[in-house]
Amino acid sequence: MNKLIIPFLFMACLFVTSCINDDEPKDKIKDIVMSVSEEPGIMYDLFDDEGKYPIACLRVMDEDFPGEWRNLSMSAIEGFNYEPGHMYTLKVRRTILANPPADASSYTYRLLAVLEDRIWPEEPKDDNKIIVNREEDIPYEDRCPYHIYDLYKDAFVIDSNGKMHYAGYKDGDIILDMSFAAIQLEFVIEKSSPDFLEFNRVGKMAYYAYVLSPLTDKIEKVWLTRGTLYLKDIISQDLYNKIATQYESGKTLEYGLVLANIHGYGLQKVKFTIGKE
Repeated sequence: MNKLIIPFLFMACLFVTSCINDDEPKDKIKDIVMSVSEEPGIMYDLFDDEGKYPIACLRVMDEDFPGEWRNLSMSAIEGFNYEPGHMYTLKVRRTILANPPADASSYTYRLLAVLEDRIWPEEPKDDNKIIVNREEDIPYEDRCPYHIYDLYKDAFVIDSNGKMHYAGYKDGDIILDMSFAAIQLEFVIEKSSPDFLEFNRVGKMAYYAYVLSPLTDKIEKVWLTRGTLYLKDIISQDLYNKIATQYESGKTLEYGLVLANIHGYGLQKVKFTIGKE
């Protein structure tokens, strides 16, 4: 009799366990088509209550929210590399998490295929393209130049040991590595200003910078990353080494930056320096 009871109990436990597992919430996975706008949107960090640091983001539309453009972070779609000015149609695998992290969205996305990728608006004719050979060639957006941004730390020095610092550093302050030394833009128009909404939108947001170098007449157009301009995109390692080893103490290079919107129109001119301590 006991030989019959034990297998029966075992099977009953499996059945109960199976029922419990079936009742647990599960992730919902579906392949959907998603549109991505050619113009990025603007979003803010959770703790940026004053709107000082606008962040470029994706603007997307899909069947979950038909007719509604939503903001997603630039890294929200796994495997997708966005280029401003391109209109995309994507096939993505959307997962609605049954137990999302407390500080994250319940939606995740993974790129399956790029169904369409086209430049929008269509490429302008050659005679309408912005060609910049000198500063005077840079066209400005309406109502610009305007004081939209300040620079967080606009002066850098290289000490006698070849190490980079923010100007005015003290012993124990961080040493800047060229891989992350950067100039960060700070949006300075107060929310109470009537100009806040006018300049806190895509057409008046800095995406590029025209670099005016004291060492060459050639003007480079450099992409900004999350309102940040990395020095490695402006100053080569060879120039860094030359400043560190050959420049006299106190010699300083002053760079001009004409901040520009997504279409290449200027917004504001700022400056920063780098020199030998």
